[in-house]
Amino acid sequence: MKPINIFPDIETMQKGISEKDYAKPYSGPIPIEMNNGKLLRNSVETKNPREDSVKFALMNLGIPSYYELMQFPLSNGKAYYPDFITSIFFNGRQVILEPHGSVDYSYMKKLNEFIVEYHFYVVLISNKPPPKLKAAGANPEDFIDEYWFIKGFYNTENEIKYNTKKVEKNIKKLLRKPNVEIAPSPL
Repeated sequence: MKPINIFPDIETMQKGISEKDYAKPYSGPIPIEMNNGKLLRNSVETKNPREDSVKFALMNLGIPSYYELMQFPLSNGKAYYPDFITSIFFNGRQVILEPHGSVDYSYMKKLNEFIVEYHFYVVLISNKPPPKLKAAGANPEDFIDEYWFIKGFYNTENEIKYNTKKVEKNIKKLLRKPNVEIAPSPL
């Protein structure tokens, strides 16, 4: 499946049309093609070691992805800024990997609103055990497409190698599912 490019090119952006103008509800797959996005490379800096683990896992597996490409406005007036928009498509929906530590009901609700409006396949990665989330009224199954619990998925530099391997293992499991495709790199 070839993604349809709805992101602006450099020339359009130089004319003053922002990426936000292009982030509209869309029923098909959101493309990964963008002429000036933050395609993952070693030089792309993430905000924390959790995000580093996901970055390294995607790079190790050769999966083209963008880091914090753009904000998506939500109909409730808020916005969502996904961490990793990957080139993986599951059942025609582009996969987002969202590593996060503090997961609660309001965060899950925001992710769900994003999924409903934009039709991405959102995978939340956290160190919170699902039973604790369920007890707090934030059952992942009620809000998001997939939840990867990784014990020890903390924001410490000494956990990056361990967490990278765990994230890689989960990505490989996702790639083995039927109806999974990887779109070619835009470069």
